[in-house]
Amino acid sequence: MVIFGENGDSGTLAMKQSNNSNKFEKNQMDTFRFPDMLSLGDLCKVRIWHDNSGIGPGWHLEFIDVKDEIMNKTFRFQCDRWLAKNADDKQIIRELACANNDILDLKERTSYEITTVTSDREDAETKDNVWIILEGKKGRSKEMMLENTSKKRRFAQNATDVFKFSSKNVGDIAAICVGHCPKDGRKFSPKPDSYWHVKEITITETELGNQYIFNCNAKIPLRNKRDDYKVFECAKTIESFASRARSLVPVKYEVIIVTGFEKGAGTDANVFITMYGSNGDSGKHALKQKMRNLFERGKTNRFYIETLDLGEVKKVRVEHDNSGLSAGWLLERVEVTNSATGVTTIFPCSKWLDKKRGDGEIWRELYPMY
Repeated sequence: MVIFGENGDSGTLAMKQSNNSNKFEKNQMDTFRFPDMLSLGDLCKVRIWHDNSGIGPGWHLEFIDVKDEIMNKTFRFQCDRWLAKNADDKQIIRELACANNDILDLKERTSYEITTVTSDREDAETKDNVWIILEGKKGRSKEMMLENTSKKRRFAQNATDVFKFSSKNVGDIAAICVGHCPKDGRKFSPKPDSYWHVKEITITETELGNQYIFNCNAKIPLRNKRDDYKVFECAKTIESFASRARSLVPVKYEVIIVTGFEKGAGTDANVFITMYGSNGDSGKHALKQKMRNLFERGKTNRFYIETLDLGEVKKVRVEHDNSGLSAGWLLERVEVTNSATGVTTIFPCSKWLDKKRGDGEIWRELYPMY
């Protein structure tokens, strides 16, 4: 059998030693134990098969219960079918979905990276496990076990440890529940001074890159039961640009270009603009209109550019490609108006974009006039 969970799979488990000397008999329940196996988190399916050997290899499987003793949770996998070459659909392998665990649409799932920072005090470390539950606007996550093993020590004094989990998306994380439990599911009588001293925990939702920072500075007592834990509220959220962009709507910007009055101020070159705002930039846009002679001396030209809401427009970059008979250009100013809010931002220039005049540059970065 192979067991699949949110933390990976078990690998192939041979069902050899049961609580019964004669295994898999009619109307009989067999129990198998795998004490060295790490928690797989919430289970989603199992794959079960046999090798079709022996005098009567055909087998009718009713169901499988898998108990995670670390989580103290049992997962049911219903079957009620034959694994036999001469019965049912003649298959001797079955994949069974978990019957008592919500099957989530892939769109509702995400991955979380959990970074813990253990305190630098001398008695801060623990050799046991830590568990975390995320409390978000869309709901509550399952318990995430941060395991400490002999092969990979975690939670040492002043150490930073990183764990990754697949989970349902709980939305913006408001709080976390943090507990401290013995590893390997062992029972014990806790000493009054058995703690893990945690300094900080950062949760990163990896799809969009949003970060949630929890300033803990607390000691978490070692307990057998899950009802003794600490709750920490989010102290700081760092929202990624990808997350902000998801909620932005397209906005039409009116861009006015004013060319200077001096002799030869106009240009025959192709002109481009990039707008930069608090939410990102517009990308590079060509300023052109069909059948019109643009950027003539003393003239004003109007363009419309649709892009995601830039927020406060902080600068613009104007450039040309130095093409045409008369490429040099005296740019007087640029005006940008957000059509949704009516806010106009003016960017003065009064400089040449000319290989043969001034500083020889054919681009300018302009900042607002306040």
